[in-house]
Amino acid sequence: MDLEKLLAWVDPTIVHGQSGPPFDASEARATMLAAGRSAEDHTRFLHRWNGCYALQGALHLLGARGDVPNQSLDAWNRADGWRQSFGMLIDGVTFFADSGLGDQFGYRDGKIVRLRTLEARVERMASSFAEWLELIFVEPTRYLSMDTFDACVARLGPLPPGGHFAPPPTHAPGDPVVASELEIMPCRDNLELRGAASMVVRGSRVSPAPTAR
Repeated sequence: MDLEKLLAWVDPTIVHGQSGPPFDASEARATMLAAGRSAEDHTRFLHRWNGCYALQGALHLLGARGDVPNQSLDAWNRADGWRQSFGMLIDGVTFFADSGLGDQFGYRDGKIVRLRTLEARVERMASSFAEWLELIFVEPTRYLSMDTFDACVARLGPLPPGGHFAPPPTHAPGDPVVASELEIMPCRDNLELRGAASMVVRGSRVSPAPTAR
């Protein structure tokens, strides 16, 4: 499906009433460089929706804008932000979108990957921005965990901008996700907690150096 058809298909799912400032290329230079051959399509999307929520808020696409930190593409990827809590796991990945449950979508070597935050795992997903967009909107249940998201909305109300439905701080990577235990948490707080938990688990997998005799 070409991009114009994709954008027309996506349009009815966009959460309106959250208009932002015009596209600002200076807020997305690093992201577009990471996008490689997807930069043109991604930029066309941003000229139409410069940071937006879709699918009742289950998907958040960051914008080329500087008004709100978690809407700014390059600011979201700053090395001194939430990224440092995941360490080397996300080296080389530039993120541009996230799910209402905290999964992050980003570019690595010009391809699209997903950071599954609750499992502390990065997986390949698509070869281009357009392919990623189509996958998301064809199979939102698979890629955005819509069943869990909808259960949270029914219990807690709509997800506010800048928030995630997140498990308690004691949740360990790989533990089952129980919708009834999820609460609303600011995006950065949730990611920092998930990253810190993943570092503990990954650190425990490293065998200690042999003791000198």
